[in-house]
Amino acid sequence: MAITLFEDKGCHSFEIFAGASVSAAFSDRKFNMRFSEDFSVPRNDREIFFQILGASADRLVCMDQIHGGNIVLVTESLRGKGAHCRADAVPNADALITREKGIPLGVLTADCASVFFHDPRKQAAGVAHVGWRGLFNKLPQKMVAAFSGNFLSRSEDLCVALGPMIRRCCYEVGADVASHFPGAVEDRDGKIYLDLTAGILSALLESGIRRENIEDCGLCTHCHEHRFYSYRREGRETGRMISVMMLR
Repeated sequence: MAITLFEDKGCHSFEIFAGASVSAAFSDRKFNMRFSEDFSVPRNDREIFFQILGASADRLVCMDQIHGGNIVLVTESLRGKGAHCRADAVPNADALITREKGIPLGVLTADCASVFFHDPRKQAAGVAHVGWRGLFNKLPQKMVAAFSGNFLSRSEDLCVALGPMIRRCCYEVGADVASHFPGAVEDRDGKIYLDLTAGILSALLESGIRRENIEDCGLCTHCHEHRFYSYRREGRETGRMISVMMLR
């Protein structure tokens, strides 16, 4: 289960990363983290959240997410890309990995999952934005492969955490989407529901991640309307949470 760093300040972390040389946290709807040029967004929300986290918002790296399977290796040259505006964000990507210390990696969500990765042996970190398209594009498996290819990580050493996402209770999909995930859907009252969490867990385990090295916060964005933004519930103008991973 996720643990709250600051219960009254909207910043949440995970037990699996406690004591590790990494900062990993996700926001709730106390903050609107979407890019400031998108609708009406308070410009200081990111700065306040990063003050709580003890990191620099100006060093943040964010992507112009495309619901795909592209992963970007973050070096010092990308520091600050997408920190405040979409036009400057890393293009055409849904996951970031790095061995650079002090550079926060961020993904924005409002129903899709944020998936945090840390290799404590190689001191590498990453975060991915995974919806059904990312799952279909094998983004969780690609993240494990990217850690191996770039950092010589062993899958059994990786620690992974799952942030809030729309869960099997609420994630209604059409037959076309369901056909891609026969082991992670169920019929209820004539409707089809996708278990995104189960799909991600299955992909991680098949990639060699140990089950004891995976922590799931267990929170549904659609159910908890007073706690999280949800695209399904509120539409395209809803806000965004941010999930951040940073090596210290």
